[in-house]
Amino acid sequence: MIILFCLLFLVIILYLHECVKNMAISKEILYVKERIAEIACTGENGYILIPSENKRVKELVAQINCSLDIFYAQRTDYKRSKQAMAQVLTNISHDLRTPLTVLKGYIEWLNKEIKGMPKAENMEDMIIKIDSKADELVSTINEYFTMSKITSGDMNMKLQKVNITEICHGIILDYYDVLEKLCFNVDIDIGLAPEYAYADEDALKRVLKNLVDNAIKYGSDGKYIALRIRKVPNKLIIEVEDHGQGISEKEQEQIFYRNYTTAHKGAGSGLGLTIAKNLALQMESDIVVTSEQGKRTIFSLSLKS
Repeated sequence: MIILFCLLFLVIILYLHECVKNMAISKEILYVKERIAEIACTGENGYILIPSENKRVKELVAQINCSLDIFYAQRTDYKRSKQAMAQVLTNISHDLRTPLTVLKGYIEWLNKEIKGMPKAENMEDMIIKIDSKADELVSTINEYFTMSKITSGDMNMKLQKVNITEICHGIILDYYDVLEKLCFNVDIDIGLAPEYAYADEDALKRVLKNLVDNAIKYGSDGKYIALRIRKVPNKLIIEVEDHGQGISEKEQEQIFYRNYTTAHKGAGSGLGLTIAKNLALQMESDIVVTSEQGKRTIFSLSLKS
């Protein structure tokens, strides 16, 4: 009986010891899990430091730290290559601007010089086409320049409360002549009372111009454009609507990707909506699109009010 009692006591001791060990391991694994979540959330170059006596836990933590080392090295290389590419794009854009400015100057000079010359009409048509293509190239270069500034983090945002009503009125006035010439039906619902939201004024104007440009370009079939302001709790929504060809569900998922365009080749850089989306995100806002093919497309920009 004494031997049996001693064996039972020993089994209980061993059981309690294993329970304590399991509790300690569970606590250590929970700490590792929480530490990984913390590193992922903050994005810091941190490691997992845990004074464990369990061999398996030590091996696990060592392997995780080794993987983190590889990840941090790859992330650093990626950031460097990203910055280098952004700098290359900036340099290329800058280098191309000067000869294009000179080219535009010569085109204007030629246009003046051929007035009254024989076959001047044909030459004028050619010059107009050259001038148009030069404008397209300048616009494309400016878009790549802007995109390189955004990706390199060189865009300085000054978020403050701005008069959204006034900015929207200004944008639609800028396009008045173009919309009238193209015979667009314009629906404006932005009111007269000032509505305020947090944004960078220059960035917001660029976003709205890109959205209006997109609506004119792809909504030409419907000859309709709308600009609206809606208030929702803690937000102000600016909507740009067109009644053009619409966007399929698959395209809606890709429309904000860099260089993606639904137009034919040569119709643009495909950066307009990408720039608008990235500028919106940097203003702590967002742009979403809803569309019915053959009916309507609405781009909605939400701003903190």
